[in-house]
Amino acid sequence: MEIEYVDGFPQPYPLMDAESYWQACARQELTYQRCTSCGQPCWPARSHCPDCGTRTLEWQRSAGRGTVYSFSTVGRGPTPAWQEIAPYTVGFVELEEGYFLFTQIDAPPESIAIGDRVEVAFIRRGRQMLPVFRPRG
Repeated sequence: MEIEYVDGFPQPYPLMDAESYWQACARQELTYQRCTSCGQPCWPARSHCPDCGTRTLEWQRSAGRGTVYSFSTVGRGPTPAWQEIAPYTVGFVELEEGYFLFTQIDAPPESIAIGDRVEVAFIRRGRQMLPVFRPRG
């Protein structure tokens, strides 16, 4: 599958399992799947539960709050569009619902620490709204 770029930013692949996720992002809502059989959160989006194997997954809205689990600051972006916003920080956020999301952490790099409390916000990259996380008071 070829990567599509809009305004210099790569766009998400149109994967069927993740369609509901991207529709929610367009509405500035963060969603994830939870197994109705075993109760485990499932991320990334998929057609079956990785814990118990059933196909009884439902989409739920996340509260959008979590903590910084790990991060790295990018000093030189890989494309001209990313170079314009460098330095920027990406990392894993552990959401209160029990899953991890790889995302941009929208804060000055020197102010970010593992364990920081963060909350979701949405920004446009190309034609897609994407979740990013900002410090929570």
